[in-house]
Amino acid sequence: MIGQFSGILKRKGAFFGMWTACFCEVKDSEFIIYKSKENPIIERKIEICSQTVAVPIQNHPKKFKIESPDEQALLLQAESEDNVMEWILAIKSQSIKDHTTTMDDFIIYSVLGRGFYGKVMLCQKKGGKELYAIKSIHKARLVKAHKVHTAFRERNVLLKIKHPFIVSLSFAFQSLTKFYLGLEYVPGGELFRYLQKRGPLTIKEARFYAGEIGLALSHLHSQGVIYRDLKPENVLLDEEGHIKLTDFGLAKDTVNDSTTNTFCGTAEYLAPEIIRKEDYSFAIDWWSYGCLVYEMCFGQTPFYDNNKSRIFTRIEVESPYFPPNADPVIIDFVSQFLIKDPAERKTFDQIKDHRFWNHLDFNALLNKQIKPEFVPIVDDKRIPDNFDTQFTIETPCDSLATPPNSIKSNQFYGFSFAGDLASMNDTHQPPISPLLT
Repeated sequence: MIGQFSGILKRKGAFFGMWTACFCEVKDSEFIIYKSKENPIIERKIEICSQTVAVPIQNHPKKFKIESPDEQALLLQAESEDNVMEWILAIKSQSIKDHTTTMDDFIIYSVLGRGFYGKVMLCQKKGGKELYAIKSIHKARLVKAHKVHTAFRERNVLLKIKHPFIVSLSFAFQSLTKFYLGLEYVPGGELFRYLQKRGPLTIKEARFYAGEIGLALSHLHSQGVIYRDLKPENVLLDEEGHIKLTDFGLAKDTVNDSTTNTFCGTAEYLAPEIIRKEDYSFAIDWWSYGCLVYEMCFGQTPFYDNNKSRIFTRIEVESPYFPPNADPVIIDFVSQFLIKDPAERKTFDQIKDHRFWNHLDFNALLNKQIKPEFVPIVDDKRIPDNFDTQFTIETPCDSLATPPNSIKSNQFYGFSFAGDLASMNDTHQPPISPLLT
């Protein structure tokens, strides 16, 4: 059972605005305030549910607030910025009940990818048939980088979104030191790797991938989600050659805010409004989409430079360069998405009648009735031949890790999500996909 989290905080009084010390505890889906540790009289309780919000206060790194339905907002101050992140993580973790799943329940076949916060492993439930891409995320690294929200954001977006061209979440669980996301395993590898081998695509092949990616992005937007990290590394190919978007650590759910201003993403695909640090919305994804279609057609991104600062300058002030022999239809199509002004930039739905599509049947595409030109070779799904050998040659194991500072027990109650975990031993489901970040 995941334990509780407690400590000394200061809270701001509702009437006179004075800060007073109190002993607080996260326990059994409640945030409890006591008069003191020595005098455990309960002064206030806040029920923690899926709508509860715990966020740091901008420009005040030691302060955070808790908001929950039918409750007055609570403003608190911790001893350090790291301690703020620990409290927020503990509160967020209460939103979904825990289960008893551990990595000991899985056979680990291979490492598929690795990033700063963890890695992705190809796994199979012991006694089961299906393969999963399990992403492990170090809690201590999230706390240190003040990124505790990313694991929950990723989980929550994936729980919300269901689409044939978006990777699905099957389950989630945690240990003292890590979060684990059990993702659909997509054995065809990254579109990035295919483009590296293949080079520029034919317009027919680019049209196919652009169509499936566009349908996936449009669905995300219809659900209020800004993707914010479209790039070929985050587009996977299934065993039939269809795409799956993955990696939702940067995704933004706009249910409460229609715009945001966080500077995030990958340099070559950033929209100019992000670089200018302006408020932005869904239009940034269509800029990245234009960059990706350009890359599929011409072999590199439209504003490429080996210097990041020059990339940003080119994105802000230059028009994209097109080769002299470029197809005018492709030039016109891509240019609609690379308009500097987001208000003038086209969306996928606005441009479905463009000549680039050549009367493509989008309903047939959505239902996977149009066959891709390229079908990845998958002889044995347990052998990830379509992934980078830099990772697949690693010893397949779940490494030891250090818990976040000041954590004495497995306190992040609630991250877990069972999904179809109980039925994994005896059912056959579609193959599933990794999250490579």
